[in-house]
Amino acid sequence: MDLSSACDWLMENADAPIRYRVLREFLKDEKTAGNMEAELLGNPAVVHWLKNLKPETPPQHWSMEHGSFDFCMENALPKLVQLGLHGGLAPLADAVQFYIAKMEAVSPDMTYRSNDLFSLGTANTGFISIIITNFLMLAGFTNACITDYMLGSLDVLANFVNKGDCDIYADDDVRQKMKAVPVIWKDKKFIKPQLVDAFGFCFPLIYDIVGLHKLYGLINEETDRKIDAVIEFISTDVFHHIIADGYGILHSGGNKYHSMGWDPKYPGWLGVAEYMENVNAPKLLYFAQHISRYPPARKSKWFADLLGYLDSFKTVNGTHKFPAGWLKEQKGYAVQGSHISFGENRKKKNWREIESTFYVSLLNHI
Repeated sequence: MDLSSACDWLMENADAPIRYRVLREFLKDEKTAGNMEAELLGNPAVVHWLKNLKPETPPQHWSMEHGSFDFCMENALPKLVQLGLHGGLAPLADAVQFYIAKMEAVSPDMTYRSNDLFSLGTANTGFISIIITNFLMLAGFTNACITDYMLGSLDVLANFVNKGDCDIYADDDVRQKMKAVPVIWKDKKFIKPQLVDAFGFCFPLIYDIVGLHKLYGLINEETDRKIDAVIEFISTDVFHHIIADGYGILHSGGNKYHSMGWDPKYPGWLGVAEYMENVNAPKLLYFAQHISRYPPARKSKWFADLLGYLDSFKTVNGTHKFPAGWLKEQKGYAVQGSHISFGENRKKKNWREIESTFYVSLLNHI
């Protein structure tokens, strides 16, 4: 099914979120999209997730940004973007003011990607700022404090990947000097403490993949080249063989150790079909809709294999229909694929066909 036919079919069958995205992203029809904004904002899924995104007073949780709850920013904001919302819509702009204010508070003396991973309850310039800025950028918020952080963060990433190696792990002699390592982690890889102490989170995270593409064409060609360098770095066999799943264990001083997580490895890099069928299809689908925004990734064998595999779910009508478990909606992290649905009413008989067809159209026509 070509894009024109897919658009016609989706406009006839889909609920407001997908129809709105078809108008804006495929047909480039801002006028008609604008006329249906009220319908979009009244959609039950949109209403639910907007409520999740805007913090209550006092906040529901000690970390409003990072966590597996629906009201954590890292789940609610990308979900709303998936439902079609963007920075030009007033209700979304209102809901994210809490997070923009946090970044404005730290921007004058910003230290990009610093190692303050564990200051989750307050504004900081490390892990939480990486989350805030990438998701705000994804949603189309280009406030100076957001753009400045993204560019500074990109410089740190580019400096790391330009070294051309994945040497981030502590040697055995360093490991042996660490005290009171939890038994469950004794066989895990440990990130070099001196690396994080000196340079912060200089290695790419999954959150960077979500937001960096929004910098393309925004500044200059040098910025675009830095983005491509980051993607080329993670798009290799070497990266996938050396980097542990979740990166590994981080020593934060004394007897404190933390499982790092949030690596940007391609799910199914060594075999798309096997991963989709036996591991975590929703996680791969979430990753794919973001990594496909980067030209180096689209040139990879992984991406070609994915498109070929998804075509095995093509119907006789030229639409697509994935297994229901692929488009799940459950509590958990968005970046792990817990919120991959596009808001279709699941009482409709053809909801899977609608969401699957839209998803394949996204990958093919981004």
